[in-house]
Order: sequence, then C-alpha cells, then structure tokens
Amino acid sequence: MDLKRLFSVTASATVESLGKVQGGERIKVEYRGATGIDSLVAGKAHGNDWIFVGPLGPGETNSVCEIRTGENEHVVVELRGYATSRNGNGYDIRAAGLIRTSAARFAELNGRVALIVERVHGDKSVEVTAYEF
Repeated sequence: MDLKRLFSVTASATVESLGKVQGGERIKVEYRGATGIDSLVAGKAHGNDWIFVGPLGPGETNSVCEIRTGENEHVVVELRGYATSRNGNGYDIRAAGLIRTSAARFAELNGRVALIVERVHGDKSVEVTAYEF
C-alpha cells in the first residue's frame, strides 16, 4: 500500500457532551487550526468528531475534516472509525473515508480514500495526520 501524506493539522479543540443515548453517551470534539507547511493540501482546518462512549469506553466515531486553502478552495474528508482512550487524558482516533473537493487543482483526489490518525490531548489540543492512497 502506497500512502501519501495529504495534510497534518495542529489545532485547539472544544469537547462537549451531547448527552446520553441508548447504551452510552455521545461526545463532540470540534477543532480549528491550520495545516503544517509540509501539507499537500494547505490552509485553515476545521473538523468535528462525534464519539460514542459506551460501558467499555470510547468506540465508534464519525468525523469530518475540511481544509480551506488561501485561494478559497475546499477539500473535505468524511470519515468513520474508532476512538480509544488515552488513559483518561484524551482520545486517539483512527478513521478512514472519502475525499471530496470541487477545486480543479485537487480533482484527482475526488473519491480517493483517506486514512486519518488523530490525537486529542487532555489539554484540548489536537494533532491530525491524513494520508491518501
């Protein structure tokens, strides 16, 4: 498998409880930040993670990450994955999903699969690394 780094993001997050659901609780993590200088897709980043926390801890996760370039182009990744606890000090999220964009410059990314590794720290900072293949 040939993974190519798509972008990396460092951001600050807001973590909020969305309330109880059958079998557990939903948590929302929303972050805003910027991509690293080594990113293929570079710009401002905004993302949301919806994490289900059940009796065994965090589990299923749905996520969306959007990058807005300086030229106002948008690249969006819609993801499903899994979250694990960092021993009560945040979450590690691993997810995969499709890349969507209407920007001609990134048209070859449309429909490609992205893999994301995200770390939400206890101090509410977030690190995201995305790869496409």
